Amino acid sequence: MQIKIPGKLYIGGEYAVVEPGQLAVLVAVDRFVFADIQESQFGEIMSTQLPEHVVNWTFMNDQIMIHVDSDMEFIAAALKVTYNYFKIHNWQFQPFHLVIDSQLTADNGNKFGLGSSAAVSVAIVKAILAFHQIVLPPMAQFKLAALAHYAVQKNGSLGDVATSVYTGWLSYNSPDRNWLMAQTDDLLDATLVDQDWPELNIQALPTPNNVQLLVGWTGTPAKTDKLVDQVAKVAGKDTYRDFIMASQASVAMLVNGLLANDFDAIKRGIALNREFLLGLSEQAHMTIETDLLKQLVEITVAAGGAAKTSGAGFGDNGIALINSDIDGDQILAQWQSAGIIPLNLHPYTEPTTITTETPESEEA
Repeated sequence: MQIKIPGKLYIGGEYAVVEPGQLAVLVAVDRFVFADIQESQFGEIMSTQLPEHVVNWTFMNDQIMIHVDSDMEFIAAALKVTYNYFKIHNWQFQPFHLVIDSQLTADNGNKFGLGSSAAVSVAIVKAILAFHQIVLPPMAQFKLAALAHYAVQKNGSLGDVATSVYTGWLSYNSPDRNWLMAQTDDLLDATLVDQDWPELNIQALPTPNNVQLLVGWTGTPAKTDKLVDQVAKVAGKDTYRDFIMASQASVAMLVNGLLANDFDAIKRGIALNREFLLGLSEQAHMTIETDLLKQLVEITVAAGGAAKTSGAGFGDNGIALINSDIDGDQILAQWQSAGIIPLNLHPYTEPTTITTETPESEEA
């Protein structure tokens, strides 16, 4: 049985979305993490990207005992919280052999900024559920993977987790993670899954029919956790609060543009969100938009499109949105001439699929 989980791109709302209830727009893209799971006498999870590492587990006194190598913490956390959820619902948990394979990294191991760790967390949760023939609504799947991801990473909005669960274009308001931590000393406490999370809101957006997504990669992976921590240092300032309000307004404009298929509104929302991110960059004394990403934006805007950094910035990706009046191939060629690597990515709007040994597939 194979589970296919998409990566993600931020379209707008970065950094602000780490605050409770703040709005972001994300889209799932057609590059994937695969999880192959099958029956086994022993519990084992492996990764083709880290063949020398493994997660093993056994059961002892009604507890799961996990033996985890370094660099496999996200996998171990997703395993543990899902087991905990099975336990509180009195569902039987069977041993299995699971192999993770990711398309979200380059051949040299560099990440493309597509939410690889989040997609792995989602893949583990969905694979275990499918293997045991347990059907949960997307919100419960999100909460399981989000708890695992946040327990390891300790920061971030969890929007990447939501996008890998729901797929397609999303409007996302982040939960109050301080509330989560106040409920328990253990973020892998699965009783949190069945509770309402303050401020959390995940809504599917219709796929815009007049917009094409272009993605450029600078070849420099960003350390999202470190950049988010750097922004946190200015979180108490009035200028930061101004940024939060301005980001919310610009992303709301973007959402309304996507809902109405209004390309001019989409462009205004993207341009304003970029402007506010540049202001935050100055406040926090860090670089969100590198010289290469600035060129990506300027090339796109000169052609009539909208563009900005995607995600943490400081490398990684820039995104462009264009309509049918704009020559996308010319933009990509100019990106390449500037040293920007176009990524052949498209919005992924299909539900997560489970492939069995037969050619048939079913929705998860």
